[in-house]
Amino acid sequence: MTNKSIKKNFIYNFIHQVLLLVSPLVVTPYVSRVLGVGTVGLYSYAESMAAYFVITAALGTATYGQRSIGYVQDDKEARSRAFWEIFLLRFLTSLVTFAAYMGYAFIFARDNLVVTLIFSMNLLNVVVDIAWFMQGMEEFGKTALCSTVARYICIAAIFFFVKDSDDLPLYTLFMTGSIVLGNLSLWLFLPKYLVRVKGINPFHDFKTILVLFLPCIASQVYTVLDKSMLGWFSNGYNENGYYEQSEKIVKVALAAVTALGIVMIPRIASTYKAGDMERVKYYLYNSYRYVWMMAIPIMFGFISIASVFTPVYYGPGYEKCAVLLPIFSLLLLCIGMSHVNGLQYFVPVGKENVLTLTICSGAVVNFTLNLILIPFFSSVGAAVASVLAEFTVTLTGFLYIRKTKQFSLKPIFTCSWRYWIAGIVMGGALFGLKYLMPVALWSLIVLIASGVVIYFIMLVVLRDPFLFDLIKKGLSMLKPKKAPAEAPAQPEETEERANPPEEGEPIEQN
Repeated sequence: MTNKSIKKNFIYNFIHQVLLLVSPLVVTPYVSRVLGVGTVGLYSYAESMAAYFVITAALGTATYGQRSIGYVQDDKEARSRAFWEIFLLRFLTSLVTFAAYMGYAFIFARDNLVVTLIFSMNLLNVVVDIAWFMQGMEEFGKTALCSTVARYICIAAIFFFVKDSDDLPLYTLFMTGSIVLGNLSLWLFLPKYLVRVKGINPFHDFKTILVLFLPCIASQVYTVLDKSMLGWFSNGYNENGYYEQSEKIVKVALAAVTALGIVMIPRIASTYKAGDMERVKYYLYNSYRYVWMMAIPIMFGFISIASVFTPVYYGPGYEKCAVLLPIFSLLLLCIGMSHVNGLQYFVPVGKENVLTLTICSGAVVNFTLNLILIPFFSSVGAAVASVLAEFTVTLTGFLYIRKTKQFSLKPIFTCSWRYWIAGIVMGGALFGLKYLMPVALWSLIVLIASGVVIYFIMLVVLRDPFLFDLIKKGLSMLKPKKAPAEAPAQPEETEERANPPEEGEPIEQN
């Protein structure tokens, strides 16, 4: 098994996610004011329509590729063969999908043709994107570096060149082009991982890829279709603008919630392949606990200060976001848990059909509720439908695990009590504190900083062992390493073995 450090990969990925978190935090207030809610909504609608073609071009190859490379990451020939087979398949599907997208653009999107054509760069991105390979190799530092540099080039370009609503094509070009640039730069690192191979067959495991494609399609129903339906049922694109900006900021925060999970996918895949199911359970329990620790305070934070956050952050014209943000904040827990269930467990252990079932159940709920709620409640109805759909996905996953007794669910929930207490105390304090201050930028900064301090002080008071363990491991990385003795040191077992869900409580096993 690979000796790459989980905690180093986690830190690389966490820093990457934080930097990605900072970038929209910086640029969104500017874009909201410069473009206006209607233009932002138009961008959201056009992007949602392009997303259907992008997901078709990618099939299920991103998840499949990360898992496949994780299985053979120590075998240079096998991973080279897997890379070229997956890359070639993505190239062929993107070529066919590009032709279909051009037909859509010139027939159905003439009123917004320029922006629609610029979004075709997302199909180019499917071809050049090899992040799945680097993640499968557990090289998160490289993906973090390339993506972050490209993102900040994009931010600089937006501030320099996007000045009003007429600059929407430029904004679209910078947003899509930066992603392509970041993925292209990853190719500079690729040669050292690959060797020449013969007999490449991009369709040899096509059935499995299609199985993984089904949940990708289903997930689009409640991540993209709601934006499309808002455009279809609403007069103009203002509702899309409210929805886009509210969902975006919560989804950005979600990156911090799923930061550990992204790192764990290839490690769980290789551990399961090695037959060590006990270690797989340890990894999973730690991932669930991390989701609780991160999602709960962010959720209560949005609920408590949305009325201050909205006017300060978005500016005039976005008042409805104060209603949408608390609703969307519930996604943090739902998606965080379903991310562990699906991408960290079902996929690595080969239960893709279960992942498909859970996501399809959410898609049905979302589509049905969208039809009922959007005509009457517009963006609020779409937000409620999204939350209930994600809850359905999470619940279905847990019900399957409980029925099949894959591992015990009790430790997942019993370990969360400290986070709930700390989150409720923090939320209550912020809710009261906001009425003592004016609606201003400095007030928002004080509220956010106070929330962070109160939450982590509460965890220290409650003596949360998981937090102490993370701090201990973080401090250990700052210490200079001693020269190895006569025999080389073994890989750190402490970083491989996740702590049990409760201090002193053994993990329940079936």
